[in-house]
Amino acid sequence: MTNFEKIYHRVAIKIIKRCHGAIKITKHGKIVEVYDLKRHIWSDGLAGLIIKEECRLADLKDWEFANVRGYVIKELLSKPEN
Repeated sequence: MTNFEKIYHRVAIKIIKRCHGAIKITKHGKIVEVYDLKRHIWSDGLAGLIIKEECRLADLKDWEFANVRGYVIKELLSKPEN
């Protein structure tokens, strides 16, 4: 199980870097939004597409996407706000 956790964490870090850290979540970590650099808008649906694409690049199964999303939220909540 430890190996899967490392993979999920690594993919979550890639997702955060791909979005250049421009990700918003609620206090409780329920909604993940990313800033679309091309359209200059915050998009709710784009977060899911980026997570799905990065998971597929890491050869993860469809049922593992939720685990990675959880790691993205944990990582963002653990960062101190400026």
